[in-house]
Amino acid sequence: MTQKVHCVLPGWCSVPLLLLLQLTAAQRATCPDQCIPLAQCPELLQLLKKPTPENLSALQRLTCSYEREPKICCPRNVAPQPTFLLPSKCGLGSDLSRVYGGTVAPIDSHPWMAVLEYSEAGVPELKVHCGGSIINERYILTAAHCVHPSALNKRKLEIIRLGDWDLSSDTDCEITRQGNKNCVPPAQDFTHEEVIIHPDYNTRVQFSDDIALIRLSKSIDLTAQKKRIRAVCLPPEGLNVSSLASQRDAWIAGWGFTENGTTSNRLLHVRLPFVNKEKCNITYNGNVVDEQMCVGGRKGQDSCAGDSGGPLVMAGPSGPPFLQIGVVSYGPVNCGQMDKPAVYTSVAHYRKWIEKNMRL
Repeated sequence: MTQKVHCVLPGWCSVPLLLLLQLTAAQRATCPDQCIPLAQCPELLQLLKKPTPENLSALQRLTCSYEREPKICCPRNVAPQPTFLLPSKCGLGSDLSRVYGGTVAPIDSHPWMAVLEYSEAGVPELKVHCGGSIINERYILTAAHCVHPSALNKRKLEIIRLGDWDLSSDTDCEITRQGNKNCVPPAQDFTHEEVIIHPDYNTRVQFSDDIALIRLSKSIDLTAQKKRIRAVCLPPEGLNVSSLASQRDAWIAGWGFTENGTTSNRLLHVRLPFVNKEKCNITYNGNVVDEQMCVGGRKGQDSCAGDSGGPLVMAGPSGPPFLQIGVVSYGPVNCGQMDKPAVYTSVAHYRKWIEKNMRL
């Protein structure tokens, strides 16, 4: 004889039993607000309507009691916290040991990379002009100038490609140090549903507030391809990157122009040093604002045209997870010049703006 299960919550019975047990067996959260049935907390009930691993993890962390049904630490008169939309597992690329002057990146080293492909009137094929990064299952972070109408001219964003490494090949394979052939699943193409550009883009100084979000038309399955497609971590609000500059360098990756004057089919990456903002402002006539940072200034090593919008990442003290601390914005006309660093949008300054503009 089987026991009939009564579903108190809408959509609750659609959650796999294992996940349900994990949720209800969670360590009880300390609740400064109301510990009430989940069904009475519309702000958090929205997360259950789309039971992704990230949303279930958020509910698990907020479970404060369980009787006939889970009770949740429900915020008082507060909209759903966008932080719930950022994955708890992120930034898990392989350890990093050509962007301009760079080397070919290992095939699984930057699984958060996005390729932005554009159409142009009279040009039959799509062209790569920018990059971006996966920050959750629906959103890509990029530069505002990669999507702003004033910067696109006649170009139109068509495809966001994820999980690519060699743009010239449908099947990506590399030869490992042991001489084995390592092939990965094919890339995935997405279209976009919405573009959100920072409202102050390019209003204070050139390329100020150069940041934007792209909402994809469907969700990315961040669990299906394991190392192939993953989200990068975002830094905490106000992270003082300059305080870490003496401890470690940052990494930039992309398919942009190389020292040969051509773009690269394979993903390139390079490690670059931070540059003091006062020194950087000498190069840019005082036009580097607080929400920007300067990186590079080594001869023959730089981000370049085509890398715009891509992520500047920094590892933790002992390796992954990686934080995206910057977005490629602009630099000298001739890339890779000595003592002429490139300018990046500082992501930590925009953490609140990013969260505010994300939705389920």
